[in-house]
Amino acid sequence: MKKLNLILLLGIITIFILPSCEPESQPTPTNELMEGVWELTAATQQDTNILDRVTSVFPTYIQLDDKNSVNSTAGPLFMYIVYGDSRFINVTSRLDEVFSYADLSLTEGEWFIDKNKVVDNFTIEIKLRFPTMQTLNDIFDLLNVTPPEIAADAMDIIVYHKFRDVGVTISDDNPDQMIWDFNDNVTPVYNTKDKYGDLVLYDGISTDSFSRCKLTFTKRVKSLTDMINQAVKDTTTTVN
Repeated sequence: MKKLNLILLLGIITIFILPSCEPESQPTPTNELMEGVWELTAATQQDTNILDRVTSVFPTYIQLDDKNSVNSTAGPLFMYIVYGDSRFINVTSRLDEVFSYADLSLTEGEWFIDKNKVVDNFTIEIKLRFPTMQTLNDIFDLLNVTPPEIAADAMDIIVYHKFRDVGVTISDDNPDQMIWDFNDNVTPVYNTKDKYGDLVLYDGISTDSFSRCKLTFTKRVKSLTDMINQAVKDTTTTVN
């Protein structure tokens, strides 16, 4: 009996001492955590709150999918990042003519990341489209920026604003919050495209002058379309 008890005791001790056979859970790759619909809920530049400035036209929603596509209402936000605070203020009264989000005319783009890994940076490219030559010229006049040469031959103009190595913070511990950091490690590249779809460098504004800022996004369960429709409804109700 004593021998049996000893065997049982040794067995119990062994269970607690031996490491678990279950494999350790691996962290979710950053690209998978970033996919979904997000709302900009905080934005700062040098510790100054800029959320109201970049969302004065419309709330900033952004959808990142697994096909590298970006659909968003982030046009005003990226205009602020590209052209800076003082220039941005000059054009806010015209932005609702450029970004018709109430009609679901979205700001598109692409995003790129080292997939299936945990990383701390990614690249995003946003296409900012100006609907008519008159609006284009008015906006660039207000921004005090020389339009690209290609604009002379185009009825519509799209400027591709790419930002490489944007800092990103998101983890399994808090998967519903994502922070983007536009800091000195970011490299902007601005292009238009010619009639063949080939990139044409746009040097109308210095890439060094982009707004360094930190953006906090909160994940939403609704679709991007539902979020926009609700924002339009809330705006209409407020006005009435």
